[in-house]
Amino acid sequence: MRRTFILIFLVFVSFLNANYLIDVYHKDYGVIDRTVLVFDTRPDYEILKHESDIQINLAGCRKDASLQKLDMPDNKVITGLNYWVTTDKVMVMININTSQLIVTGEIYKVEGMELQGDVFKLVLDIFISTDPQTLSELTSYASFYETIGDAKLAEEYNNKVLRLRNELKSQQKTADSKPAQAVTKRESVKVAEIVKSDLQNIVSKLNFKLIGIVVIALILLVVVIFLIIKLFRKKISAFKGNDDNLRPSDGFADMNYLENLAKDLAAKDWEAEEIAKELELPIETIQRIIAPDLE
Repeated sequence: MRRTFILIFLVFVSFLNANYLIDVYHKDYGVIDRTVLVFDTRPDYEILKHESDIQINLAGCRKDASLQKLDMPDNKVITGLNYWVTTDKVMVMININTSQLIVTGEIYKVEGMELQGDVFKLVLDIFISTDPQTLSELTSYASFYETIGDAKLAEEYNNKVLRLRNELKSQQKTADSKPAQAVTKRESVKVAEIVKSDLQNIVSKLNFKLIGIVVIALILLVVVIFLIIKLFRKKISAFKGNDDNLRPSDGFADMNYLENLAKDLAAKDWEAEEIAKELELPIETIQRIIAPDLE
């Protein structure tokens, strides 16, 4: 009886000295998750980081009966929370979203922090992406640091978000202009192909014998035109050459008339050269008419 009383007393004292896990909650920030464990007093804890989970051992601790297993299928960082309870400790298991780690190719990071107030809080910040590059990752970081009140890091990541958005807009404008150029090029190629196809159809339908006859006829026509032009030029040349012979060399009247006219002009003191030019007769003929004795 005495032993039973002592055992009950020791168990009662141990319960009085045990810590109590009041609550567990978390906040999803995309590629960052903040998980908070709430106790009545500071516990004796140990955090073990494994490849696919984080194990928190709480020696001499009890937990609230309402805290049960929780699944989080839509969370990028953790997939759920689970609890293991023994007589001397409580173990909290935080399961890591390893499928997301395969995508990023990174190893997750955990940062712990203690907050003491009316209650004790053990804060675990879990980063599934330690080197944010995409717009969603940078936005997650900016939102996280804004929420926890780190203005410097919040501004840094907000600036990165703004720069990346501008780059993406510029790339989008370039991408939008390329299809228009490609369409124009394709249309040009299409027109060229249509013209080429039409020419091939025309050539295939032509009678090559008929083409030969037409070509020969064109050559003969050119030769005939050339000969006509040549003969025409020759006639014009002959006409010009005989132009001086159209007028008689012996003057424009019979010889008796010319002789009388030459004598009349000589009587009027015309020189022989002037008379010859006027009557269009050789000067020798004029001299013979006006001065036969001298001859």
